Amino acid sequence: MRIRGLIIFLISFVVGLFHSPKANKKNIESFDPIFFAGTWYFKDGKRTHKIVVEPDLKLKIDGREIATKIRSASRYQVSYVDKFGYKLELRANEARPVKFYDESDNDTYDLFPASLQG
Repeated sequence: MRIRGLIIFLISFVVGLFHSPKANKKNIESFDPIFFAGTWYFKDGKRTHKIVVEPDLKLKIDGREIATKIRSASRYQVSYVDKFGYKLELRANEARPVKFYDESDNDTYDLFPASLQG
């Protein structure tokens, strides 16, 4: 009886080795941080603000570097958290970044390139 139990254990162990579940392969979306890099403008009421996104995704708003950490990044969105815990997001379409979300103001601003700044 003891030998039978040992044989069943060995068989189930070997079957378990060869039939272990495969790790799910996550479909990693291609992401190019250079896509977001550039100088953009947005209007907050009467004021026009300048936002600079560097190739390493650091943010500068109106010439001041903003202390942020990247929370998530995908092909069309980069989400930051600032030092106060507020979320900042850059959202894009197929061509360029088009929206800037600031959780501290709870507002989303349209981005426009320097060529349209006037």
